[in-house]
Amino acid sequence: MSRKQKDFDPKRNHIFAAAIDELRRRENKKLSQKEIAERMGVNENTVSRILNLHNEVSEEAITQLQTASGCIFNLQWLRGESDVMLADDVDNRPTPVVDNLPKSTHIDQGSLMNATIAAQQTSIESLKRELNKAEESSKRELAAKEETISVLRGQLATKDAQLNDKDAYIETLKQQVADLRAALAEQQKKGNYGKYPFTPGAADEGRRVQV
Repeated sequence: MSRKQKDFDPKRNHIFAAAIDELRRRENKKLSQKEIAERMGVNENTVSRILNLHNEVSEEAITQLQTASGCIFNLQWLRGESDVMLADDVDNRPTPVVDNLPKSTHIDQGSLMNATIAAQQTSIESLKRELNKAEESSKRELAAKEETISVLRGQLATKDAQLNDKDAYIETLKQQVADLRAALAEQQKKGNYGKYPFTPGAADEGRRVQV
């Protein structure tokens, strides 16, 4: 056991595990750590570290588990302050004689209700944070994809422009060849080979033949 594990009383961790076992018993199935974590609105690793005594059970984790269970547990039991597991059992217990006890030891149903509401609000806020994170992540991913698409479109437009330029150049060459063939054909008809203004191979250089 690490030094960190020795620094806290694992009692709450054992209670946490017992609460999960009770949930599984009630639902007649083996709930996975992932399913428990999703109900609590936390990461699966958080539940795993609590069950393996690596992390102490925080007050937030207690309220999250209480909300995930549908508030069936006695919060005092989850905190290790009572031996009564279920909230219904607290309500149905015979009222003890407490006339000689300090007022603070009486079961305060208003405080229990406030704690339940606070637990639900904490869970809702946790879910909101997770949803906001997921939304921001989706927005960033979408923006990155749109940027990639924009770059690809730009590259495609450049390729298209280059192909258009090449097509135009090829058409120009074709026209020049056609013009030269037409001129040659005209000269052949006239039989004026000796007066053809260019020597073979000199047409591209633009040199005239001396006659």
